[in-house]
Parts: sequence; structure tokens; C-alpha cells
Amino acid sequence: MNIGILSYGMVSPGGIGPESLEKEWPCTKIRNALGTRSHDVALVDRTLPELARWDREPRLRRASPVTTFIVESANQALEAAPEIDLSRTGVVVSYFLGCLIYSIRFYREMIKDGRRFASPILFPETVFNSPVSHLVTTLGLGGPVYSQVGDKSCWANALRTAKCWLLNGSADHVIVIGAEEFDPHELDAFHAAAWLRGGNLIPSEGAGALLLTACAGNRMLTLSEVEDGYCFFNKQEAMEAARSCLQEFPEKSPILPSATSWAKKIEPKVLGKRALSCDNRQSSLPFEASTASAAWDTIRACRYLERKREGDLIIPYWGLSHQFAAARISSPPLIPKVSKSQSSLG
Repeated sequence: MNIGILSYGMVSPGGIGPESLEKEWPCTKIRNALGTRSHDVALVDRTLPELARWDREPRLRRASPVTTFIVESANQALEAAPEIDLSRTGVVVSYFLGCLIYSIRFYREMIKDGRRFASPILFPETVFNSPVSHLVTTLGLGGPVYSQVGDKSCWANALRTAKCWLLNGSADHVIVIGAEEFDPHELDAFHAAAWLRGGNLIPSEGAGALLLTACAGNRMLTLSEVEDGYCFFNKQEAMEAARSCLQEFPEKSPILPSATSWAKKIEPKVLGKRALSCDNRQSSLPFEASTASAAWDTIRACRYLERKREGDLIIPYWGLSHQFAAARISSPPLIPKVSKSQSSLG
């Protein structure tokens, strides 16, 4: 059974929808939480009408910004496929940091005022399942629901989970979402991990969603393969893990460059001649929003194949903390048009 990609949606610093990939993403100098340094950060404009409208939903009034990103990106994907049965549509959301803003606010209050005074209103919005609960209730989805936590490569695990559901009949359609939100504490964490060195990483936020189906049409992009679980503890092991993972895919399939931070330097050694020859629309995004970035890279691959309308493309997911993963998306070959003279020969 082929797993088809019905549609997709995204929220990014470039705007709303996949078309934002074609735009310039503005950066802002943000100081870290300690106030000791500043760094370029690409943020979502949370005042955009497409996002502000969700504030009118009762469940979302106190929700963390990542929830709004998730709901909007999923809604875009669903609007492109209005005929599907929502009661048989599942959701898998993957995070790295999740509801960061409310988590920091909750623990700050607890440390400042004591555990007895920690806000019971804030706590429910700190857990990873909270945005998913808001999503399925707001959009009326009735299939299985799951949250997964990991680095950027966690997106591949979410794809594999969705594929499993579709193959075993747990759902007819699954929305897979990668999402993150930004807080200045993130700069301190990234600095401590040495991820900000070299200017190859711009912290970011947003979400991306793919709507998958168990019934792929003849002219539909398909999710052909997903590989994850290739762990590492240093850069040398990361190279070996990436090579081992990519060996599981067809040798002639091109690979979309997608690395940021320290992985940016070693990716060319791993991809070699298999790297897709990129123009500005396919070159690596320097913006790092973890699983949201993985979703954006997957959408970039989809848009590339939609323009090309043949072949396949491998998308590597360089998890900066511990794991490498990848997925392959395929486009059906073009069906040649049959002229009237040819059709009369039959």
C-alpha cells in the first residue's frame, strides 16, 4: 500500500502557507534570557489575521503560541482536502521543546513564590499533549492522537507512526505535524550546546503539517520510505550514522540538503554527488525550529517534486542532539498524452 501525501500547510517567519518558502524571512536581534548576548532570531508574526482568528476559540484563549501554529497549519492541510472523514483522521505531533513559554513561566513562578503557589492555570498548558488536545477538539478530529518528543529527527518517527496507523487500518488519514515556539532561554541552551557557532543556525519557530492517506491516487506524491534510529554521540559518529541511514535508500535518488549548525560542515561529505543541485528555493534553510524545520524541509521537497513531476527525493533530518533520520518522497511518472491519431490505432 502506498502512503499518499494529500496536502500540507505551514506557519513560518515568512508568513502563512507553503508559499512563505518563496519569501525572505526577516530576522530580529533578540537578547538571551541572561541578557549577556544577542542573536539573530526569525519569529512568526503572531498578529497575522490567520493566527489571530484562533484567539476567538474558547479553548485557545490561554493556549501557548505553539498551539496556534499547530492548529493553523493543520487547518490549511484539511481545507485542501474537504472530502475526507474527520472521524477517521488521526494526528501525530512531534516536538523538541514544545510549550516552552508557559513552561518557563510556570517554573519561574514556582521558584519565586514556592511550589504551593505554582499556577494551576498555567500547568495544563505546559504539557506536550495540551496543544494536541486543543487541535482535535477545535477541528473535530476523531482518529488516534499521539505526541512524540525528540530532536529534529523525531519528525521521521512521527511519519513512521502515521504510516503504521494507515497500514493497520487505525485511521484512513493522518495529519503529521512538527511544531516549536521560541523563548529567549532557548538562546542560552543553544549557546551552551555550541550550536550557534559559525552563523549556520538561526533559531526560529512555527509549524508544518502533512496530511497523509492510505489510498494514494495515481498522480499523488507518496511517502515511500522512512528511516530513523541512527544515533550518535559526536560529529564523527554523526557522519557514520548518516551514511548508514542513507544506504537504506536507492543509490540514484538525489538528496535535499537540510543541515544547520555543526551539521552544515559535514553534510557535503556525507551527501557527495547525491546532493540536489539547488537554486535559492531548494537551498538549505538556516532557520532551526527543530521538528518544525523538518516539516518545512519535507514540504520543500514536495513542492520541488510537484514542479518536476517525476522522480524522487530524499530528505535528511539532522537531529543536532543525538539522532539522524531521513525519508524519501516519490512522484509518479508523467503520463504521456495520447494524440487522436495514436488512439485510433488501437
